[in-house]
Amino acid sequence: MRKQYLLICALLSSATGAWAAQTDEKTPLRDKNDEPVQAGVFTSRWGRLFSGNDKVFSGALSFSSGLKEQWMTIPNSEDSANQKKKINQTLNLSLQYSPYSFWFANITSRLPVTDTNRYTADYRYSFGYDDWHANTFSLVYGNYGDNHFWTSGSRRSTYFEQGAVTLAYKFSLPKPVEKSLLINKGDSIICQVGYSWVPRYYDLSDNDIRKNKNVMLGGCGYTFKQHFFVRATAFWFPDSSQQQPWNGDYSYSFGYAGYTPGSFSVQYANYSGTRYPGHQSGSGKFREGTVSLIWFLPI
Repeated sequence: MRKQYLLICALLSSATGAWAAQTDEKTPLRDKNDEPVQAGVFTSRWGRLFSGNDKVFSGALSFSSGLKEQWMTIPNSEDSANQKKKINQTLNLSLQYSPYSFWFANITSRLPVTDTNRYTADYRYSFGYDDWHANTFSLVYGNYGDNHFWTSGSRRSTYFEQGAVTLAYKFSLPKPVEKSLLINKGDSIICQVGYSWVPRYYDLSDNDIRKNKNVMLGGCGYTFKQHFFVRATAFWFPDSSQQQPWNGDYSYSFGYAGYTPGSFSVQYANYSGTRYPGHQSGSGKFREGTVSLIWFLPI
């Protein structure tokens, strides 16, 4: 536990130094086409589509914490597990390889701060093409499900068919509209619309695996003062029966992010179970979200 505490303190120390180094910037960051650069956001379920990272090799070390206790299943051997109520806190290592243009492959390994053993270590992964500029398409496969390095019972390490394939189009708002919404010179807005297809998914009402979940999505991201950001994405299920209690009507995140290796990000994100007023009850209240402290590795 002492080692974990020291690691968190090191992350906080790095974050403080990065903040001091980056708050001196005077001019807006722009790319070679003179477009405002979006704040880099740690790879997440939907945040990936707003990321601006185009380095060949990149990585991030982070600490994530839920805001409330929840019941969790904790495997402790190949064939046994315990139920425990606790705040879900993890240490995460994310590595990304972008061999050409905006093609990428990303894997994030996660290790719980408490109840740590090889069976509780898991991972998430994504790959595809994602140009972060406006007026471009992206095609991304992402699997944020129950992927484990060491499995229990007869479970597989990953269920590839339960990942989502997302085709999206990013675009800028019309200049008159954008100008009326921007608060400062150098701020930027980018929006997207898209479609996600999940070949196989778990249906709670049937307690079984069903086929072909379809989800439409649309949202925008605003970068303020080059580093502060807010993102929001809304979802629509053409077949409402396919929406599970943990599938949100919308997702959102906000925080502070850097651009360069050695910089940091602090963000809050809520991706699960959110509901519009008047819609059926979900689990996506504010305290269901996660706060993350992220250090972009200097590689």
